[in-house]
Amino acid sequence: MNIDRNWIDRWVAAINADAACRNNGRGFSDSFTLALGERRYTLHVHDGTVERVVVDGGPLEPSSFTLAAEAGVWQELFSPHPPPMKHAIFAAIATGAMQFEGDIKPVFQHLTTLSYWVRVGRALNGAPELPPDPEWLDDWQAVGRYVNVTVDGARHKVFYFEAGEGIPVLCQHTAGNENRQWCHLLEDRELTKKYRFIAYDLPAHGKSDPSADRDFFAEDHLLTSDWITQFVVNFADALKLDRPIFIGCSIGGVIALHLAARYPEKFRGVVALAGAIPTYGFFHDWWINPGVNIAATSAGLVDAVMAPDVAPADRQLNRIAQGAHPRSARNDLYFWGVDNTDPERALSIDPTQLPVYLYAGEYDFTCPPAHVEACARAIGDGVHYATLTGLGHFPMSENYPRFRPTLVRTLAEIAARD
Repeated sequence: MNIDRNWIDRWVAAINADAACRNNGRGFSDSFTLALGERRYTLHVHDGTVERVVVDGGPLEPSSFTLAAEAGVWQELFSPHPPPMKHAIFAAIATGAMQFEGDIKPVFQHLTTLSYWVRVGRALNGAPELPPDPEWLDDWQAVGRYVNVTVDGARHKVFYFEAGEGIPVLCQHTAGNENRQWCHLLEDRELTKKYRFIAYDLPAHGKSDPSADRDFFAEDHLLTSDWITQFVVNFADALKLDRPIFIGCSIGGVIALHLAARYPEKFRGVVALAGAIPTYGFFHDWWINPGVNIAATSAGLVDAVMAPDVAPADRQLNRIAQGAHPRSARNDLYFWGVDNTDPERALSIDPTQLPVYLYAGEYDFTCPPAHVEACARAIGDGVHYATLTGLGHFPMSENYPRFRPTLVRTLAEIAARD
């Protein structure tokens, strides 16, 4: 594949003809530049349509921002089978493979549109192989309920789905998200014969109300280690659970490790997906900037941390499963980007007191495998660590069949040890 002017022209024609690009590109009227080695292409866009391309326009050519990388990086990005960390623009920027210059605001505003543009360009070079959509069931076994949970004197009406019977397993969603992420697990008819899965929404997420005793919009409810570990323990107590297994993803993975440090006697074991100690970044006010529709751009962010070969239905599910106000996402990420930055916290976890499992998706730039593995080494002997090949930040929801063997083995090992 040679990305030259002819390829760029074919790409632009495909962008302008694609229904998803047009539908998501409404309001995108700007100019920006792609730098491929020494060659520069400036795209002038009006309402999502690329009206013209200028080659090597020079310093006076209008351009809000520039994405620069060697030609080989662009070739990997547009490959039908892109390698990890070259599978999305945001991932390439975050890992240093691509350089960004200029105004970051339009990138946040139109990240979903740019993600569609990449997928259209990728299709020009061959059809990617995607797994089939999940099986459609005629009936659904998960049942939703509410329970009251009090933390620090404040009352919370907490919604949760549950399915199955046996060893209880608490399932924690990612930042700014909801328990929909665990829908495949909740309908796993084999596992629910052995385990009682309980997937809850944090307060002010999904179907859980904001606190009855605090004003959500008048103050920042920043997520902290002390509050969230109390919440999980009190939630388990409210349901009268006997030492559940805890499994969490992203901030949920970090919560798993903090529970192992603070309340090891309360749990049979903890499983951290896409989480580590320490974690950095992502706590900023872009989440609540009125000039950025974070609900619209989050689909592009999700694409950047998932594997590229996700079934269409699962990609759609993950893109819309941002079941919280943008302020909730920002509050959650205080825990990730501020409260969890001390690497010494890892030393307070004793893996002889309970089983500790850490997993990292190879396509996840926010918590990459090398970083999670370093956390496992810092905790010490007895911690289980593995890289999840072909998965990204949301292993339980982006490709459940690919993740399931690891999950089945992990739960069985925790149950056997108990």
